[in-house]
Amino acid sequence: MKHERKKPIKTASALRLLLCALILWLTGGCAATSSPTFSSPPQPVTHAPAPEGYGWWFVRFRMERPAGETRWERDLLLAHRVVAPLLRANEGVIDLWRFHRRAAEDKTGHQFSFLFYTSAAAADRINQMVLNDRLVKQMLSDGVVREVVTDAVDHNDHPNVGDTSDPKWSPVMQNTWPHYIMGVSRMWLGMVDQVSQEIGIADDPTLGQLLEHYEQVNNEVTHIWQQEGYHALLHHLNAIFGYEAMVYWEKRWKSF
Repeated sequence: MKHERKKPIKTASALRLLLCALILWLTGGCAATSSPTFSSPPQPVTHAPAPEGYGWWFVRFRMERPAGETRWERDLLLAHRVVAPLLRANEGVIDLWRFHRRAAEDKTGHQFSFLFYTSAAAADRINQMVLNDRLVKQMLSDGVVREVVTDAVDHNDHPNVGDTSDPKWSPVMQNTWPHYIMGVSRMWLGMVDQVSQEIGIADDPTLGQLLEHYEQVNNEVTHIWQQEGYHALLHHLNAIFGYEAMVYWEKRWKSF
């Protein structure tokens, strides 16, 4: 009797093992055949050699700081009325681009820069578009812009994607950061465009009207940044990196 009772148990165990193996095989097979496929995201051009003649080029708009005050609305005017049309006209030609804004009590003073990564031939054409722009000429004539500085295109000192990033950063950060900051610049320009349309301005405005308009736009964009930037930008940027804490400028850990 003992022998007869053990046999079904062994048989049942064997059947269970076989069934488990079959389930594992089937589910494994299903997982292998039904896994979704994703198209690969665009890869930053950071490791391949830069195309011949390609590099970073700068257009710098330098302005005075009357009474030591920075008139930030001038940046918005230049970005929206000069650079935005240029970007549309050269779509597909400029691989990467971004803005840089600064103002200090030094020789350079207030400077709004447009940086773009493209060929020398395209850079030459873009430089001429800026220098021949009617609004730029008027801003220079009226002293709103002190000078416009463009790069010579017979040589380039920044041929690689990471060449204008902070040299203190790691190579990984240097090579990938330009893609991030282009998105930030595009978002900021989009905010300027949308707020400008919402406020509205008369047709064929004078330079004075334009400056007043973009002062209002700047105030509204600044308000949005102050009220919503922490969650919309800093928090969600932190989320992309798995909410890991970071050392920020006060040299202590902080999560957003």
